Amino acid sequence: MEIFEFILILLGMVFISNVLSRFLPSISIPLIQIGLGILIVLPFEKFNFSINPELFMLLFLAPLLFNDGKNTDKVALWKWRKPIFWLSICLVFITVYALGMLIGGMITSLPVAAAFALAAALAPTDAVAVSSLAEKVKIPKKAIHILEGESLINDASGLVSFQFAVLALTTGTFSLLDAGMKFVLISIGGIALGVVLSLIKWVVTTALRRFGIENIISFLLLDLLTPFLIFLIAESLEVNGILAVVSAGMMQSIGYSKMNPESARLNTLSKNTWSVLTFSLNGVVFILLGTQLPRVVSDVWFDTGISNSGLVFLVLCITAGLLVLRFLLLFIFRAFSEEKKSFKERTRDSFLYTISGVRGTVTLVSALSLPFVIQNGETFASRNLLIALAAGVILTTLLLANFVLPLFAEKKQSDSEQNEVVISILRDVMKDLKKQENGENKDYVHFLSQIYQQRILELNQDKEHLRNDDLKMKITVLNWEIEKAASMKKKGEVSDNSIGRFINKRNKYLYILTNDKKYRNRRRALMTELRAPQVNLKQRKKERWTLQEETRKYVTQKLETLPHGFVSPEMYDIYLTRYEGRGFTHLGGRNKQNMKEEIEILAEYAIQVERALIQKYFEKGELSRKDMKKCREEVLIMENDLFS
Repeated sequence: MEIFEFILILLGMVFISNVLSRFLPSISIPLIQIGLGILIVLPFEKFNFSINPELFMLLFLAPLLFNDGKNTDKVALWKWRKPIFWLSICLVFITVYALGMLIGGMITSLPVAAAFALAAALAPTDAVAVSSLAEKVKIPKKAIHILEGESLINDASGLVSFQFAVLALTTGTFSLLDAGMKFVLISIGGIALGVVLSLIKWVVTTALRRFGIENIISFLLLDLLTPFLIFLIAESLEVNGILAVVSAGMMQSIGYSKMNPESARLNTLSKNTWSVLTFSLNGVVFILLGTQLPRVVSDVWFDTGISNSGLVFLVLCITAGLLVLRFLLLFIFRAFSEEKKSFKERTRDSFLYTISGVRGTVTLVSALSLPFVIQNGETFASRNLLIALAAGVILTTLLLANFVLPLFAEKKQSDSEQNEVVISILRDVMKDLKKQENGENKDYVHFLSQIYQQRILELNQDKEHLRNDDLKMKITVLNWEIEKAASMKKKGEVSDNSIGRFINKRNKYLYILTNDKKYRNRRRALMTELRAPQVNLKQRKKERWTLQEETRKYVTQKLETLPHGFVSPEMYDIYLTRYEGRGFTHLGGRNKQNMKEEIEILAEYAIQVERALIQKYFEKGELSRKDMKKCREEVLIMENDLFS
């Protein structure tokens, strides 16, 4: 079979798997892709497809891990750093040692280095497989954050361990002290190289933009080439390429790009392109596993050196060893819970995290990258056996997670909870908009945020509660404004006349809101001050601006000190946004054409983010098809209002 035709078939199967997953919601997409891979090769009696192991890692791991680094939630990564460290570093090394000893003890004919290589390949969990499971069952957000952070870091630690084991397998020599020193050096070197190359890329793109070069296609192409270039440079400098691409991806997401029409379109195009690329690469890997299974299993199945029942027993023992090690660590550390739980709850949580730690892409890529030849030029006879065992463990963990996890995870939300899901989507859009904020577009970001806040209010069912919260907040912030103005009056920072008018206006509004006579009396006490000599118009305008700006800052600071639960999150966000960005009032007086263009740039970005989130929540099963269509209609209405 020609290689080009084979690639087209693989990509076609990836497309079909995505379609089938909509009709088979109870089966995770990696299992569907493995099944399709098996179907591809069944008609061919002697199917054989092999790829250079190093090329395999470059083609698949470099872009996948780079994109994982870009999309990692850095706040969650830092928040849950302790459990992530234990799972991604400590558990990996414990797994490599303990599982390597177990495999070596069960298969005495296997070289010790090969046993540790298989253990290292099996150590990392798979974030994509976890995400596909999260689409079927409701896994707590905390668990998702920890599992995704674990997968990102343990990919690197597991692969570094795997590379050392393979080196020992091919050379026949190994020193724990030398390996430990080299591990530290190449790891630090890889991370540093990724950071440096990412900064160089930022400097280059910034320089090009200063020269007026805004070629979106060129920048997108550079973005796609980045992980491959970094991996190749790292390997040529003999530092860890995996850590280099991960650190570069994380640096790229931290880096800031000024918001303009070109960068907004580039951001949207880049997200969509990477989404297609990573889904395709992950799909191709699982389909390749399916294509390899019949041949590898057949070779091992009919091998007289090991019985078929023995092969199945080995897969089950290795899987059990992996899960028991993981369960024990989780249980000992109370599943990393911040609150005390009963023995039953601890056991349930530990089991949930254990079953969620499925094996996938990294394990398969590592297994398929095992060398064909080992020390002294000998053929590595056990290669197919190790690949078969790795494939068996991947399948077993996927099947367990697919069919056992729903028994322990929470049920999906009912139709009555759909509004909360839509509110979550709108809040996520607002968070994403906040990340795009800078000194130049701050007011436009707040302008759009208020539109989203209004949509959230319309979705909230408890209207009476919101009205009470609104009244509560109005009274609170008006009193804060008066408090700040009185302080400025005492210090003589503005004239008595300006201060008097400012405070009088707010006391009047408070009296209307509350009908409390104390506010009317406070107004009367100020009337004499309002008769103070008038200042000139220029000074009055300056003082009015000073009052507004100082009270705005004061209220913003005070809002952040409000106790949790004082009002609903929606109402709190509205007032925080209003006082942070001064709302709609400060958009007046600007060049209307420029203002329209700036708002349209941000609105286009926000709408793309919202559409992507709607699709994501629908695929997870948290939005019904009916509600998805309704959400899309709301986006179209907003789009029409903003761009008409």
